[in-house]
Amino acid sequence: MLGRLVRILLALTAVAPLSIPLAYLYARQQQFLWAALALAGCLALGGLAWIIIVQASRRLEPLPIAIVKAKSADKEVLAFFIAYALPLIFRNPVSAPSLDGWLFAMLLLVFVLWSTHTLQVNPVLGLLGFHFYEAEAQGGITYLLITRREITNLKSIGHVVQIGEYGVLEARRPSGASA
Repeated sequence: MLGRLVRILLALTAVAPLSIPLAYLYARQQQFLWAALALAGCLALGGLAWIIIVQASRRLEPLPIAIVKAKSADKEVLAFFIAYALPLIFRNPVSAPSLDGWLFAMLLLVFVLWSTHTLQVNPVLGLLGFHFYEAEAQGGITYLLITRREITNLKSIGHVVQIGEYGVLEARRPSGASA
């Protein structure tokens, strides 16, 4: 399982697209350095999400679970993108973006993630081609399953690793590993 700090970093990567409207707002205010920094932050967080998922897939121990039911959770990615557009819609057109407000919101998010077992759909991973499923295991526990594939047959779900208390990642089977 991923450590708490790495899980929080992965969750924080979900806010990377917020940097895009922030960059737009800075650019409209002719603050191009801040706009470039916001875009660089978006790309850095996206790269971090990719690295965490690839390393988890390669290094974490497989979890022996049997998935008995799965339901797509991809629709939640749309909710994230709608929320990302809100700063563009509901803002004072004269004022510059409030960096301290964004940082305060980020700190609140870190607090919530640190104190809970939350693992949510990550729109950055969605953009990188991952799909999300609410997957119920044989014991009745529901996990968030992250996979590169669209699941059409539950029996096709094989090698998974646990990335959080209630999060699993379908991992590529290491070369040379047997079924």
